Amino acid sequence: MTGCARVVVPNGSAKPPRPRAAVEGIASRSVAAAERPIEQADRRQYHETMKVLKERRRFLRTALRCAGVSAISAALPVWPRTAPAQTERAPIGAHALRGNLFQMSGAGGNIVLLRDPAGGVMVDSGAAETASAVGGLVSSRLDGVPLGHLFNTHWHLEHTGGNEAIGRTAAAIVAHENTRLWMSTEYHVDWENRTYAPRTAAALPTKTFYSHEKQPLVLEVGAERIEYGHLREAHTDGDIYIFFREHNVLAAGGVVAAGAYPILDYATGGWIGGLMDATEKLLAITDASTLIVPAAGPAQPRSHLTTQHEMVATVRGRIEDLMRKGKSADEMIAAGVTREFDALFGANSERFVRNVYGGLWWQGRLNGSL
Repeated sequence: MTGCARVVVPNGSAKPPRPRAAVEGIASRSVAAAERPIEQADRRQYHETMKVLKERRRFLRTALRCAGVSAISAALPVWPRTAPAQTERAPIGAHALRGNLFQMSGAGGNIVLLRDPAGGVMVDSGAAETASAVGGLVSSRLDGVPLGHLFNTHWHLEHTGGNEAIGRTAAAIVAHENTRLWMSTEYHVDWENRTYAPRTAAALPTKTFYSHEKQPLVLEVGAERIEYGHLREAHTDGDIYIFFREHNVLAAGGVVAAGAYPILDYATGGWIGGLMDATEKLLAITDASTLIVPAAGPAQPRSHLTTQHEMVATVRGRIEDLMRKGKSADEMIAAGVTREFDALFGANSERFVRNVYGGLWWQGRLNGSL
């Protein structure tokens, strides 16, 4: 067990600590990359970030060995950046949200498309295996209008898998800088036990912004005012919202879930505290008539944000209380910490609880609250 420093987690099991670099660098929160303008310091930070992410993979191998997982391969598998094959998928369709603004479903994650004579605007590109069908439907809906901008709400494959194909036709792919960094390097998502390879250059965002910039940022396309901004450390650490002000429709990406619990990808910076903050921010910038487009599923009224906030606040309080009592994630699941919300948010409650626990474990030790 040489070199395997150990600490005790709330359920009494031993867990190897994260290296300091991983806690302070982009692999945990992407703070340095998100807080400064693009200049010489950022180029240095980018190279340091890449080094941290490569070291993180090495650390995970050591952690698994220290935990007694002897059967693990010396080299963790590297998955290509394509979504898992789906033998059955609902047909891709589009329906009008309001006016010339459409929602496309059946492509993995929701896609939003604006058709304006001044140019088309698209939010997310769907999964890779649906790119051809999505591209055909987008061309049909735009009917000769060029695609000006493609927004990526975050890095996940269900939302960026079509970037290579569809992004080539867009003047710019817009995202938070953290999303570009995750997409451009190899890294390991431990709760999936999956290592992702870098995306091709054609898939990467070409226009990014940083958290320090004055927000919301604004894109004007014809008569449409499109506002967008960062939602810090929520679903991931690169989440953004896109608000079509003239239509009063907001695309929320993975920060808002309908028919399922939100996925808190703590391996790339998401956690339940950030999700609470993000939900509160969306409540603050919307009104009673705003339509919210979630990660998947039908558009929701603003009241769904209130329901999600209540769920997140209640579950967070319960899990933090049980963590302080030394309970494990298994015990929390058995205790039914999500019980009254399961009918509305679906069958992935176990995954939700485990990811809430994983994110809080590290956050609580960083801020001294747990």
